[in-house]
Amino acid sequence: MNTRKTQHLKIAGLPGFLSLFAASLLIAGTLSACGRKEDGKKEEGDAKKVSADTTAAIPVITTVVKAGAFEDWGTYPADLRGTDDAVLTAPTPGGGRVNSIVEVGTKVAKGQALCDIETDLYNAQLKQAQAAVDLAKGEVDRAQTNVEQGYVGKAVQDKANLDFEGARVALFQARRAYENSRCQAPFAGVLVSRSIEQFQTVAPGTPTVRVAALSQLEALVSIPESESQGYKEGQRAEFHLLQAEGKPILGTIRSLDRAVQSNNRVVSARVKVGNPGGMLSPGMIGKVRILRYRYEKALVVASQAVLRLQTGTAVMVVRGDRAHQVPVVLGPSLGDSVVLLEGVSAGDRIITVGAFQVSEGTRVKF
Repeated sequence: MNTRKTQHLKIAGLPGFLSLFAASLLIAGTLSACGRKEDGKKEEGDAKKVSADTTAAIPVITTVVKAGAFEDWGTYPADLRGTDDAVLTAPTPGGGRVNSIVEVGTKVAKGQALCDIETDLYNAQLKQAQAAVDLAKGEVDRAQTNVEQGYVGKAVQDKANLDFEGARVALFQARRAYENSRCQAPFAGVLVSRSIEQFQTVAPGTPTVRVAALSQLEALVSIPESESQGYKEGQRAEFHLLQAEGKPILGTIRSLDRAVQSNNRVVSARVKVGNPGGMLSPGMIGKVRILRYRYEKALVVASQAVLRLQTGTAVMVVRGDRAHQVPVVLGPSLGDSVVLLEGVSAGDRIITVGAFQVSEGTRVKF
């Protein structure tokens, strides 16, 4: 063996036959390590596959969506007042001293006097105004006769007519002052409050008493502009008194403003309600519920089942043992329930508790 071959056969200073043997072992070890590495990758992949198939299912609570009747109600604060409700004022232009006044709570008939504010004075002024009208009417008749006979010109008759109309205006004002001096009830009802006391001197136009008809009341309601389109006169409503619990008092929308208030963007509505047993009084506060719409076959689910995402709203529907995210369109809500308008059908099983713990394709148990 020549020197060059001998050098190739030596490894780490070993003799030639030992070097050859060591090289063989080295190659065999390398091949064995490569085989183990490939086997390890295969085993790891198989382990992951087995793990994915045997992952423990996440426990959730589900419910089956059912179709049923649902009523969409709007709820708003409300103030009560009489259907007929009037605040009377002291006579103008004079005002005067309060000689007498009826007690609050008195039931009154239409035209009944509830106070005396210099009533004799205003009664005298009323009689004077009536006499002036009678006199002016006589002047009109005489002027017409003289014109027909040619004794005077048409201008005389025109002036007589003008004076007569002026006297009539004064009579109307005197009659109104006389009625206000008596705090005369414009309708049958109850004296619910007063702003003056006996022997007090009141200025012209000062509020005196408030009269309301209590057999029928109305609740004043302010409805946000965004919700007002769903209402109209005659819709069913309920009044709930805040100061007392009990059955709601049924009513209907009596009137609905066609104009939106520019300062707060609301529409005013008046809801007519009864007064069973006389338990209600003007000034009481409560809440009014108005029926917007009745769904005969609505899909109603718990609000907690709805996922509110950046892309919209969705629910988790269970098919087999897997959860699937389904986009939905929400309708009206009531308490902890909401109507689903689109996305699911009756008979679908959705997750009501645990929806946030699963994602698309997650195994679940229920």
